[in-house]
Amino acid sequence: MIAAVLAVGLGGALGAVTRAWCTDYVGPHLPEQLPWATLGINVVACFAIGIVAHVVMDSLVQTMICVGFLGGFSTMSTMCYEAVGYFMKGDYRRCFGYLAVSYATALGATALGFAIAAALS
Repeated sequence: MIAAVLAVGLGGALGAVTRAWCTDYVGPHLPEQLPWATLGINVVACFAIGIVAHVVMDSLVQTMICVGFLGGFSTMSTMCYEAVGYFMKGDYRRCFGYLAVSYATALGATALGFAIAAALS
């Protein structure tokens, strides 16, 4: 139990720092139509979790990566915050378009990660 909590904490800290770096240093170089950094981070995290969940057999390592690192790296709350910001400004098309693109690509990335991992094993 203690090992799992520490593994999640360490993974989460590393994931959050990685997300902050991506947002702060990569985000400004992306087009401004949508929050591309958040979208990209979430898609990468979903793709990775699809692979890790299939490939990593050790439950502690899987918990550290999936719950810790990828949980800290992905950013559902930021995605919702950004969508609500569009909604509050009356930009409903961008709000719901962003949510639709986010969920569709995240689900697709997770399925693709599972499929690739299954094909390779």
